[in-house]
Amino acid sequence: MLFDGKHQKTLTKVIAIVAIVAFLGFGLVAGFLAVGGGGCGTTDPLQQAVSDAQTSVQQGTAAVADAKKALKQSPRNAQAKQDLAQAQSDLGQAQITLAQAKLAINRQDPEALSSALAAAKSAPGNLDVVLGLVTVATTQNNPAAALPALQVYTSRNPKDSQAFAYWGQVAEQAGQRNQAILAYQRFLQLAPDDTLAPDIRNRLAELAKPVTTG
Repeated sequence: MLFDGKHQKTLTKVIAIVAIVAFLGFGLVAGFLAVGGGGCGTTDPLQQAVSDAQTSVQQGTAAVADAKKALKQSPRNAQAKQDLAQAQSDLGQAQITLAQAKLAINRQDPEALSSALAAAKSAPGNLDVVLGLVTVATTQNNPAAALPALQVYTSRNPKDSQAFAYWGQVAEQAGQRNQAILAYQRFLQLAPDDTLAPDIRNRLAELAKPVTTG
């Protein structure tokens, strides 16, 4: 695969899905424990993290509703539009945090993926949120679940070369050969001199080979 072996150092900054899982998944859990894990008596710190995240999601949902009301009252108000966009982004982050907290308790919890999918819908233009969904979907061996969110993000951010590299990697993992080729080609169009470009070209060469069966 593109991100294995000798190229790992070069690729750390961008699209090593295993590294994403380790950082976003277990890193966030460690953050939960560091912030809220002490002094809780018999409370399970992982369960407490879920509870805290659920509260944040509830607050974020209410904030989005309030921002929508404000925008409805003043549809031409630029600040109201910005406030709604920020509220939606914050809600997406809270939903990803909830997904990660659930994942820490049960790596196959379907509610973790549901929360991550909801996050990507709340904040489709936030790459951190979309990559949070990638983390959950990849951890649950369901990378295809993250592909629609990557498609939406790249349609909104068509010059984000790194996003196309992520998309190509996830598409490969999901067995979507043609989709991976298109994403990698777009990456090379946007960033032909990037340090990842040689590896992307190698992946394209591999994907261009005829599929052999048996």
